[in-house]
Amino acid sequence: MDPRISKQRSALVLDQPFFGSLALRLKVVEDPACKTFWVDGESLGYNPAFLATLNDLECRGILAHEILHVANGHCFRQGPRDADRWNDACDYAINPVVKQAGFVLPSPHLDDARFHGKSAEEIYAVLTQEARQKEKEKSGGKPGANAPDGQKTPANGANTPSAAPEPDAPPSCGEVRPYPGPDMPVKEAEWKVATLQAAKAAKMRGALPGSLASLVDAATEPSVDWRAILMRFAQQVTNDDYSWAMPNRRYLHMGLYLPSLHSPAVGDAVFVRDSSGSVFDETQAQFAAEVINVAEVVRPARLIVMDCDTRVTQVQVFERGDPIELAPVKGGGGTSFVDPFRRLEEEGISPAFLVYLTDMDGRFPDVTPSYPVLWASTTPLNRVAPAPFGEMVEVIV
Repeated sequence: MDPRISKQRSALVLDQPFFGSLALRLKVVEDPACKTFWVDGESLGYNPAFLATLNDLECRGILAHEILHVANGHCFRQGPRDADRWNDACDYAINPVVKQAGFVLPSPHLDDARFHGKSAEEIYAVLTQEARQKEKEKSGGKPGANAPDGQKTPANGANTPSAAPEPDAPPSCGEVRPYPGPDMPVKEAEWKVATLQAAKAAKMRGALPGSLASLVDAATEPSVDWRAILMRFAQQVTNDDYSWAMPNRRYLHMGLYLPSLHSPAVGDAVFVRDSSGSVFDETQAQFAAEVINVAEVVRPARLIVMDCDTRVTQVQVFERGDPIELAPVKGGGGTSFVDPFRRLEEEGISPAFLVYLTDMDGRFPDVTPSYPVLWASTTPLNRVAPAPFGEMVEVIV
């Protein structure tokens, strides 16, 4: 380990105990092949040539930067996302926090007021949408037209020509690499516990910066798979129960008339997609896939999919057994949640359930409907007001 890194790590232990205790969990390795620094949840690597360009305060700031990547779970949450864009999104998420905690970062670095207080997933969605828009403008309004061999731009936005950082973008302070071990869930849980313990110890010493409190809460909050909640919500209406109307045929030959387990037919299932433009393409695409999956499992009498900005802009109806091919989202205006509920009431439709994908920023109906409603929020629930009715789930894509 370079003596300068050892010195700054010791300074963190003494002056910033939250960062210092977490720094000791990472094995420091010299890596001349990397550009700057990197972290993967197990090791922290550095390029000695890049380190030589930093003063002591910048070195300490980059150490805090890399530590915060792991504390915030960035090494465990990349998934199939584009690595360069995920790295930028993570930098945008934590650089303001690092600076608010009193550290100095090399200049220039990634920082944008639009992204202050937002998660890496939210920022990644914005960066992906902006990259798609730039690609669309370059190709004359046809997304993916510049892709080689006539290939279309992938639905998840990965590996698009605009996926890499812009040539004039500030350099990253360091890479976020996925955790390399097979025990990722275990390691992630260990880091959550360590982060909580470090925060409590620093708070007892009066040395936990206020900017870190909310970040620690978010980083250590148990993650919930919104897809599982969506499926559970939809399956609640398929109440299996014993029915005497349909006797169990297994016992009829014995002269026993016993009830059988019966699943009543599911009524209409309604899904509403916020088409105001505040829900990005990648989220819309994954939500559409889940709509189809729920419909295939639950098999409602009809699948009704509405698009709505300030009013309903498109309605698609699929009878049970029909092939489901959802049309692209149609809309682009403001946001109001009233029209879909009004339409259902006017047409006398009382669905088994309704799921609404939205950023939760709009006008709600004045009257609570009689059927179950699930609000699939693309905005973290800790930043939105509770819906006046129904359940809420945070959609993380």
